[in-house]
Amino acid sequence: MKFSLPQFNPGDVVEAQVVELQRDGSMVVRFQGDLIRVHNQTAKKFRLGQSIDLVVTAVRPYAFRLAEPGRGRFDISI
Repeated sequence: MKFSLPQFNPGDVVEAQVVELQRDGSMVVRFQGDLIRVHNQTAKKFRLGQSIDLVVTAVRPYAFRLAEPGRGRFDISI
């Protein structure tokens, strides 16, 4: 098991794939070999296997938003 994520900087774009959907609105996404749980704070519905682009908005702790402008953001919990 890996306990660290790659180094990202604010503004970096990460392509992720949805691998698990949770009842509480969170989901697990995979990117660059890592799995992270994100909470969907948008009205958008996602499906298993869907590719999404996330923009890094903060690094301590990591936070992401959808790369599509105006579509909301994701909160990350590791």
